[in-house]
Amino acid sequence: MSARLKTINADEAAYEGFRQLAKECDLTSPELVAAMVQYFRVTKADPRNPTGPDLTTSLAKLTAKLADLDKRTIGFIREQEKTYLKPILAEVQAHKVLSTPAAIAPVGVSKDQADELIRWFVRVLSKGMLPAQLTPDFQRNAPTMGAGKGPDDPALAVLKQGLLSVIRLAFRPDLMVPAMNPTPAAPAGVPVPPPTQPA
Repeated sequence: MSARLKTINADEAAYEGFRQLAKECDLTSPELVAAMVQYFRVTKADPRNPTGPDLTTSLAKLTAKLADLDKRTIGFIREQEKTYLKPILAEVQAHKVLSTPAAIAPVGVSKDQADELIRWFVRVLSKGMLPAQLTPDFQRNAPTMGAGKGPDDPALAVLKQGLLSVIRLAFRPDLMVPAMNPTPAAPAGVPVPPPTQPA
C-alpha cells in the first residue's frame, strides 16, 4: 500500500528549480521534499535565510582548535618526560650499571680500582656539594683522601657516570654547586652541552 501524496502549490520558477534540484540529487519529487524537511529539522537552518554557515570558516576554526590541542598534548607529554620518565630512566640505567659486573673484571673490583673509586667519590663530594653541606672534618681531609695516584682506569668510566647520575638524582639541587645541577631543558633546536663532570 503506497503512501498518500499531497500536492504543493509553487510558482513556475520555484517549481522548475525544484525539479532541477531533484534531478541533480537523483531523487523523485516526494523524496526531495522529505529530504528537505529532514535537513531543515536536523540542521535547524532557516530556509528563509539562504546564506548558511560558512563551511570554510568553520573548517578553519576547527583546524586551529585541533592544532592548539595538538600543541598542548605534545607539551604535556614533554613535561611528563622531563619530570618523570628521564629521572626514572637515569635511575634504571644507574641500577643496571651498578648491578652488572664489568666484563673485564668478572671477579669484582680490584683493590686499586676500589681505591680509585673512593678517591673519585671524595673529589665529587668535595667539588660537587656546597661547602656548607660538608662536615669540617671531611673538608680538611678531602684534598688528601681525593689525591690521584696515577692515571684513571678506563674500565671504571661507566660506573663513575652511573654513580654521578645517582648522586644528581638523589641530592636536592640547592645542596650542590651549579655544575652538578641537571641542565635545564633547552628550547627545541638548540644543542645542549653535556654536563660537566667533577675531576
